Amino acid sequence: MLTATPMRYLRIIRTFWRNSLIREMTFRWHFIINAAAELGWIVLMLIFIDVIYANTGDVRGWTQAQYLFLTGTHLLITSIFEAFFWGNCWRVSELVRTGNLDFVLVRPANAQFLLSFERLDYSSFANVPAALGICGYALVSGGRSVTLQQGLVFVVLIFAGVMILYALLFTFAVTSVWLIRQTGIEGLWFYTVSLARYPAEIYRRFLGGALFFVLVFVVPVLLVSNLPANVVMRTFEPGMVAHVLAAGLLLLAASTVVMRLALRWYRSASS
Repeated sequence: MLTATPMRYLRIIRTFWRNSLIREMTFRWHFIINAAAELGWIVLMLIFIDVIYANTGDVRGWTQAQYLFLTGTHLLITSIFEAFFWGNCWRVSELVRTGNLDFVLVRPANAQFLLSFERLDYSSFANVPAALGICGYALVSGGRSVTLQQGLVFVVLIFAGVMILYALLFTFAVTSVWLIRQTGIEGLWFYTVSLARYPAEIYRRFLGGALFFVLVFVVPVLLVSNLPANVVMRTFEPGMVAHVLAAGLLLLAASTVVMRLALRWYRSASS
C-alpha cells in the first residue's frame, strides 16, 4: 500500500479543492445566492449593533468601535472555519450512517485529514473582505493603530480560534460512530457561534460566574473572537494568549484521540 508523504497530502488537498471549485461553478446561482445571503446577514448584524449603541454608550466596557472590531473578528474566524471545515464536519454523520466511511478508511492517507479537507465552501470566502472591512472601519472610527506585534498576535489568534472551533465540532461529529445519526451538530455550531459573538464580560455574572469560567478556562469558546479583538482594541494579555494556544493544541490532540478511539469501535457497512 502506498504511504502518504507531505507532498502527496498537498496534491490531495489540491485535488479536493479543485473538485470543490468545479462543483461550485456547476451550480453558479447556488453559489451567488449563498454569498448574497451571507452578505445580507452581515448588514442586518451591523444594523443590530447600531440600534444597541443608539441606546447606550458601551456594553460592559466595550465601545461601539471595539464591538464592531469584535464583530469583524468573529466574522473572519467563522468564515474561515465554515469555508474549510463546517461542511466536512457536517458530512461525517452521513458517511457513518450510509456506510460510505468505508471508502474513506481504505484510502492510503490519514482518515481525519481526508474527512476534514475533502470539501471547500468557496461561498463562505465572500465574508472575508466584509470582515476585514468592518475591522478596518472599527480601527479608523476608534482612532486605533496596529503595531507589528499586535498584528502578528492577531493573525496567530485567528488561526488558533479556527483550530478550537474545528477541534470541538470534529470531535462532536465523530461521536456519530457511536450514535449513528448525529443530528445535533448544527445546533451545537449555532450556539457556539452565538456565545462567541458577544463580549465575554456579559457572561461574567451569569450563574455566579460558573458559565464564564467554563467558557473561558475549560472550553475557551468565548476567547475565540474576544481575545484577538482585545489584543488590538483593548489590552494585550500574554497569559491569556498562551492559554488559548495551549487549549487549541490540546483540543486538537483530543479530537485525534477521539477519532482513533471511534475507528476501533466502527463497524463497516460490509461487517
